[in-house]
Amino acid sequence: MRSIGTVVLAAGAGTRLGGVAKALLPSRHGGTFLDQIVATAREAGTRSIIVVVGPPWGADVAAHAGTLGVGIVENLEPERGMASSIATGFAAMLETDCTHAWLWPVDHPNASLETLHALLAAIGSRDVAKPIVNGRGGHPPLIARRVFELLAGCTDSPNGARDVLGVADAIAVEVADVGSIRDIDTPEDL
Repeated sequence: MRSIGTVVLAAGAGTRLGGVAKALLPSRHGGTFLDQIVATAREAGTRSIIVVVGPPWGADVAAHAGTLGVGIVENLEPERGMASSIATGFAAMLETDCTHAWLWPVDHPNASLETLHALLAAIGSRDVAKPIVNGRGGHPPLIARRVFELLAGCTDSPNGARDVLGVADAIAVEVADVGSIRDIDTPEDL
């Protein structure tokens, strides 16, 4: 039986948005980006949610995440890039009994429940199920437990998690969910 987790990457400094905690930005559905991701993940059956935080907004994001009843881990070196947050989050996910986990950057708050259901239906015995919209890869990919340890060590790879996921047995799942490919990085994206 599947037990689903979610690793939310929320350790960035939000510099392209002028220096903000993206996790705490207001969502179009009310609440924050983090609220929206947590709600969607739970609606899809997620049991364990781990939010990766880091300076300069780590304390603020952790305080808010704590009100949501999720796990919090700190990436002490977010300046090393997203791979360091992925490694931190999946190292923590190894401590759970989850058989699969979403890898969910906080700047993709609008991925839909339908996309999550499509990935759950498609993964089967594969390592990864990733959403694709018109040929473009999106978020959040669903990752099988046998890949967790590799992701926990992905900072040792030249291209981080891309190297790990690039050799994984993956299935691309075509979805009609613009929210899975639309990241929020700049004021124009908002």
